[in-house]
Amino acid sequence: MVTDDQQAPPFELTAPGGAEIDDSMSSATIHRLFADPLPHEVVRLGDSGRRYITRHGWMTEAAARERIEQWKLHARAQAEGGANGNKVVLSLFDHTGNWSQPWEDAGYQVLRFDIQNDPDMGDVLAFGVDFFVDWFGDFDGMDVFAILAACPCTEFAVSGARHFAAKDADGRTAAAVELVHQTLRTVEYYRPSIWAIENPVGRIGKLAGLPPWRLSFDPCQLGHPYTKKTLVWGRFNADLPIAPVEPVEGSKMHRRYGGSGIGTKNARSETPDGFAYGFFMANNAIDQALLAIAGKYDRLDSRLLREALGAGIDSEQISALVSDAYYMDLDDAAAEAALREAIGIAA
Repeated sequence: MVTDDQQAPPFELTAPGGAEIDDSMSSATIHRLFADPLPHEVVRLGDSGRRYITRHGWMTEAAARERIEQWKLHARAQAEGGANGNKVVLSLFDHTGNWSQPWEDAGYQVLRFDIQNDPDMGDVLAFGVDFFVDWFGDFDGMDVFAILAACPCTEFAVSGARHFAAKDADGRTAAAVELVHQTLRTVEYYRPSIWAIENPVGRIGKLAGLPPWRLSFDPCQLGHPYTKKTLVWGRFNADLPIAPVEPVEGSKMHRRYGGSGIGTKNARSETPDGFAYGFFMANNAIDQALLAIAGKYDRLDSRLLREALGAGIDSEQISALVSDAYYMDLDDAAAEAALREAIGIAA
C-alpha cells in the first residue's frame, strides 16, 4: 500500500443537488472490500502454466481454443434457467465488451460504460446517485454482483515510462488516477461480491492507492500465443482455469499495434476472450456460491456461510435470514446466530 499522504480520497458519490454523501462505508467495521489478499489468495498464473507444461507440455492452439469454447458453452448454459437474471454486472471502460461478454452470455444484467461508445452515459466521471437513479432506477433493488474495470493504462503502463514526466506535469496522470478513484467510489457504493481492476504492469497500484494485486497473467496462459504481463487488483477468486500455449508471437502488442492513435491504443487494450471466460469460470455466482455469498456478507464468518450452504440453505435463504441484522442493525452476532439456528434446524 502507499503511504498515508498518497492515499485515494474518501470514497464518495455525488448525491442529489450536488452534495457529497459519505455513509461511513470506508470503515473496516462496515465492509472488507479493500482488504489485502491473503498470501494463498494471490495467484501467478505463470506458475500454474509452468506446472501444467511440466506434466503435459504446451497445449496446441487448437486444443486451447477448444477449451475456451467449452468455457463459453458453460456460460451460455447458465442463462437457460434464468438464475442470474436478478444480478447486475457493471463493466467500466469496456469499449469492446469482451470482459463482460461471458456474464451477458450467462444471463446477468450487464451494463457497459465507455466514453468512446457513449460520451454521456459512458462517462465514468458522471457517476453519482442521481446518475444511477435517473438512468437505471438504481437497478430496482437488484444486486450489483460484480464491477469490472479495465482502467485506461496509457499513463500507468511501464511500456510508456519515457513519457511519465510529461504526463505528470500536464495533468494527464492526475486525470487517469481520478478515473481509478471514481471506480473505487462506485465499488464502495454498491459493495459487489466481486470487483476487479485490470492493468498492464505499471504504476497504477502505487499512484491510485490500490491494495496489493491478486492475479498476474499473460494471455499465453489463457490460450493466446503472446505475452502481455497484466495484473488484476480487487476481490475475486484468482485461481483461474488455464489453457497454456507457447507464446510464439512474443510481445506482439507494440510490434503489431504500435503508435499513439486511439485505434492502436484500443487494439493493445482489447481483453482476450481466454481471460474473460477464465475469469467468469472462477467467479460466477452459480459455480462459486460461497464466494458470492461471502462477498455479499463479508463481515460474517465464511466458515459459517460454508456450513449453511452445505446444510442445503441456499443463497436467497441466507439473505432472508441475515440481511436485516447485517445491513439495518449492523449486528453481525445476531446475523450469525440466525444462521446457526437455521443450520441446526436443517441438520
